[in-house]
Amino acid sequence: MAEIDIAFIQPPGWAVENPPMGLAMLKSYLSEQGLKVKVFDLNILLYNIRSKEYFNSWELANGYYTWERESWVNQFFSKYSDEILNFIFSVISQNPKCIGLSAHNSSVIASELLAKKIRQYDPLIKIIIGGPEMVKVSPKWRSLLKSKIADVVVFGEGEVTVSEYLKNPDGTTKGLANLNSNGEIVEGETREVIPNLDSLPFPDYSDFNLKLYRGTNVLPTYFSRGCVNRCIYCTEKNYFPTFRCRSGKRVFEEIKHQRSLYPKTEYFRLHDSVSNGNIRELEILCDLLIESKLEIGFDLEGAIIRKEMTAPFYKKLRKAGCTIIGFGMETPSKPILKNIGKMACLSADFDKVITDGVKSGITIGVNFMFGLPGETEEDSQMQLEFIRKYKRYRKRMILNPALNYCYFPPGCTAYEHPEEYGIDISRGPLFWESIDRKNTFPIRLSRFERFCKLANELGYENLFGITESINRNEMLDLYYSGKDELSYPKETILHNKWEQTPANLDDLKTYLMSKNISDIINHLAFCIEQSYEPSAKFHMSSKGIKNFIKFNFSKWVYKNDKQYAMFIHALNLLDNKIKIQGGNRK
Repeated sequence: MAEIDIAFIQPPGWAVENPPMGLAMLKSYLSEQGLKVKVFDLNILLYNIRSKEYFNSWELANGYYTWERESWVNQFFSKYSDEILNFIFSVISQNPKCIGLSAHNSSVIASELLAKKIRQYDPLIKIIIGGPEMVKVSPKWRSLLKSKIADVVVFGEGEVTVSEYLKNPDGTTKGLANLNSNGEIVEGETREVIPNLDSLPFPDYSDFNLKLYRGTNVLPTYFSRGCVNRCIYCTEKNYFPTFRCRSGKRVFEEIKHQRSLYPKTEYFRLHDSVSNGNIRELEILCDLLIESKLEIGFDLEGAIIRKEMTAPFYKKLRKAGCTIIGFGMETPSKPILKNIGKMACLSADFDKVITDGVKSGITIGVNFMFGLPGETEEDSQMQLEFIRKYKRYRKRMILNPALNYCYFPPGCTAYEHPEEYGIDISRGPLFWESIDRKNTFPIRLSRFERFCKLANELGYENLFGITESINRNEMLDLYYSGKDELSYPKETILHNKWEQTPANLDDLKTYLMSKNISDIINHLAFCIEQSYEPSAKFHMSSKGIKNFIKFNFSKWVYKNDKQYAMFIHALNLLDNKIKIQGGNRK
């Protein structure tokens, strides 16, 4: 008999600042429904034991060309095959009826590799794949089902859908697709969205080891699902089709709840597309935080520029604990913003909103995109003038240039109706061109790099710390050779240990029993020693001294954290050995 109903896995690559909120929310909801749930985070384990060659692999500066690249992920899995196999056994030894994998654009390849291996070791476990990458307009989900990598694909919000499926796996369930007994794909009806987000239980982080995450004493939360805009480059409408907001009181209650469970928590990150979509409820949250004197910090990572963001409101936000607000402006050109469906900001005075925010003492982040449909060279110059204008506030501003410049993935409005925006999408989401050929990939790349260079010269902090795309030459070679952006050369992986891993569960048990724990510790210890780059030369300046101290302190903390992760992994291997030995005796 199964011990748990479902085990969720967070594959790499994903964020490492704090535990994945989506899986924590699924755990809390399903547990409330009387189901037995356990969550495993492979992503954070691999992050903590990574070696020098993969030290920066989780950094956003790498763009979309590590975890979204099949040959790269295969090479990584080969390097860490022992650790991943041990992790897989830890999951399947819980005897789950189902295993759920969270698939984002950066984790879908890893999800497939894990699903195939789990299928190998226990064919009876039902494999469920969900997440933002699983949308009906994408062909990906069909291939996962037809190839039997997945038994079930979940579309949109997973709480109610997964709950109903687990309680009645042989019935017809809205919001998912699966294979029938004849091997045919059966699609359930569209699942209605959860109308009242206040009805959802608080995320349950009890399965996560919070010491492993990079964000010290930080937890994620959210204000809303969906977005008030309808930007033509965004696919969120397929996942969260309507905008819904929690009440300020409910968010406050969650903050108090998590603080009571984790008293050292100092900061909450709002992980949603629109953190200030409902100003009235946001103000209620501020009032409650101020009255409670909880003394916590929080940010609004996904804010929209709107006229309600006034000096008095900024003052209240800061008093409540808000330290950072990230605005998705993209361009200062309102005609372009209107053309791409970013309507909520059109009545706002951009200059006043940003200036008042910076003067309040809150750090303001501004997102920029390059080569939006209709953008001219004059519009691009307007972006440069914009950051020149705010140079005096650069110590309180962070510029976030889009690493893919302007990207139209399957499922977004521009991809579905390119003719309405005068673009040709035939060469893919990244290499698209305007019909008049005045907006091409090389032009967007040039505008991106020009922007980053100027921002660096002006002294702005750049979220990614770069002035050019990491793999620019490779991408330009693909572009000029007439290929699309997914046509990476297939590198040969020498000694691919992942392909040579044990073929069945008995072989896996034998393999794990053969592993010497002291060898594992020595191997991981070697990785830790080799993983931190030597610091740059010491510079006798205020900035140089600050960077020197910051580097050495972070190195000390980082090394201790990795040693902790190393011993956790070794103990897991020991635990698996005991389970195997116990099973053999029976």
